[in-house]
Amino acid sequence: MIEKSWAMDVRKTVEEIQHTYAEFTNLSILIVDGEGRPLVKPSSYHPFFKKLVESDGETRERFWQEVRHYAGLTKPALCDLWLPGVKFIIAPFRSPAGDAVHYVVAGVLIQSGTKAMLEEEVTRSGLYDEGRKLLLDLVLEAEELSSEEADIWREKIGKLAETAERILRSAYRETYVRDRLAELRGVLSVARRDRASVSQTFEQFMEVSGASGVMGYAEKIGPGEYRINRIAGEGTAALQDAEFREGEGFLGQAALSDSPMQWTDIQRDPRSFFLKQRLGAEFYGLRCFPVRVGGEQLGILFIVDKNKVQVDSLLREFEDILIALVGEYIASGTIEARMERQIQRLRPLMEVTRFMISAQNTQRIMFMLVDMSLSLVWNPSSAIIVHESSNGQKVQIVSRGIANDFAEQYARDVAKRILRENPAHSPGFELSQTEEGQLMIEYPIVYAGKTRGVLAVSLGSEQEAEECREVLLALATMGSIILQSVHDQRQLGLQNERFLRLMHASAKLGESDQGKVSDLSLRLVDEYARYGGIKPEEATFLQRTSMLSVLDDAARRELGEAFPDELAVLKEYRAMVDSEGQTGNFSYSRLAQLLRTALYFAALDEETAGRLHLTGVSPELFNHFRKFMAVRHTVQSEVVLSDGSTAAFNPAEAEERGIDAIVKEFGLSKREKEVLELVVRASSNKDIAAKLFISEHTVKNHLTNIFNKMSVSDRAQAIARVFNRGIG
Repeated sequence: MIEKSWAMDVRKTVEEIQHTYAEFTNLSILIVDGEGRPLVKPSSYHPFFKKLVESDGETRERFWQEVRHYAGLTKPALCDLWLPGVKFIIAPFRSPAGDAVHYVVAGVLIQSGTKAMLEEEVTRSGLYDEGRKLLLDLVLEAEELSSEEADIWREKIGKLAETAERILRSAYRETYVRDRLAELRGVLSVARRDRASVSQTFEQFMEVSGASGVMGYAEKIGPGEYRINRIAGEGTAALQDAEFREGEGFLGQAALSDSPMQWTDIQRDPRSFFLKQRLGAEFYGLRCFPVRVGGEQLGILFIVDKNKVQVDSLLREFEDILIALVGEYIASGTIEARMERQIQRLRPLMEVTRFMISAQNTQRIMFMLVDMSLSLVWNPSSAIIVHESSNGQKVQIVSRGIANDFAEQYARDVAKRILRENPAHSPGFELSQTEEGQLMIEYPIVYAGKTRGVLAVSLGSEQEAEECREVLLALATMGSIILQSVHDQRQLGLQNERFLRLMHASAKLGESDQGKVSDLSLRLVDEYARYGGIKPEEATFLQRTSMLSVLDDAARRELGEAFPDELAVLKEYRAMVDSEGQTGNFSYSRLAQLLRTALYFAALDEETAGRLHLTGVSPELFNHFRKFMAVRHTVQSEVVLSDGSTAAFNPAEAEERGIDAIVKEFGLSKREKEVLELVVRASSNKDIAAKLFISEHTVKNHLTNIFNKMSVSDRAQAIARVFNRGIG
């Protein structure tokens, strides 16, 4: 309702002016909308005019049916209403919003010499309703006017209509602008507070703008190319994601300009074909507003007016300003999104550096580089690392989103172009194109004096390569530095371990019992790792610790900086030996418990050791090691052949025979056989996943199926059954 937009003081002002005209003309005056509803109180206390403002009265309804006969009036007129010869002045004026017609109704007027005739006619025909009786009472009170006097009053009432229109429109403008600004302020406040995206607030702007029809935004997606990615309004589904080029149709023309453009009455214009295809013929005008930042055109904001509507010029100007503000919001949102994406690139780049530094496994670092490179590109599809193997005869491949056949073919090409022909490759980047037409940006991984690998990411265009080349270069450089550090640490570790083995061999030259126990513990730890009880790296750690156990205190002090962790575990081991047989609660690390168990079994015969328990060693660990010793005893036994001859037991052959027998007996699939082979070789779930290029979750599923088919509960039982089948 338009009256909701009126301030109370404006209503009073219109009423005062209406009363003034009523007193001056001696007429009753009523200002109403097109449905006869009063906009202000009538300037009359006569019962007839009170009847006209009753919401559901019969008199009101019949009177306004008569008024509707004059709906086409454009200027004040004297009109006969209800009783012949009884005249009212009807002065039309446009509503404040400009979308309807309101009226000033003034009366009654009796022309000179007609009152007596009117009385005679009423006496002759009679009055058959209350409304006419009240109207006749009003007529009898009125004075007769000459034609000149009636014209003067008609002009005066016309001026009243003009004055009411100006006052109401001024108030409407003020209230409309104030309300719309408040709504816009509210939308912007919520958007900033909640950090809402442009898409989330787009329809809210549509409501605030008050635009009729369709509101949309076409984003620039390439040189001269645009796509409509935001649209609001009824029947707009066909416009969503529609594309056009510069110069094509009205929108294409607007894309060539840096100023707002508008067209009206465009249904028959050939340039409207793009809109007709998607909206039909229900549109009248088009307004376009460029969205720019500096000299860069980001897109076009446009309004399609479906109907021709007379809109106040000031309100249209305000609406255009509001739409321009929407464009500015879109521009700022686009720039902010770009900045956020750059920040999103740099933030994980800094975070992943910390994890890469702590990683001591070359393959793990390569996985990190591949995953990270995909997150640094705006539209990633695939990434690959081709890395030289330790012996230099093969290459390792780590990839995401690339088919195996393509990865192998690309790896051969990279190995030939960079790793073989140009090992001293510069630390920059190169763009190459595969035979399939895929654009790749390549960065060398350089450490240990030569190019050891290549990080490559697939891109959609050279423009995309320009946007992400620096951050990818930083990633590849960090990868090279960290791999160099891992390489140096590994070389230092190998040197330290060689020195330790030399000292260990020198310390047990006399073949003492301690030396024999140490040698046996080294073999037990190695076999226990292949059995699956510990990880290979844990086995290597325990072997170094066992070798340190036979050295004297002076030698261990010399090696303190090279093997601090091993010496800490050895200290725990000695505490465990000293506490053997004592009661109480003991807490030792798992590695110390493993070392204690391995050295204990190495020092005793297996049958006796199998019946004992060690203080400080968890029962679960001890029992698991006992199972391993039982399997080891079975594997190392000799087999008497049928012809009476004997042969040395070959574990590899037994393993192969055992696996083949298990596959045949329990119906294992090809993939399950591959998993079982790696289990027997003491590979962890992570190692199996990496070697077979499957997830750890898939490995667990395969192991569950294998255990169920073999009717075993864990790896130890499965391995024992394999070796039993192999020697049976």
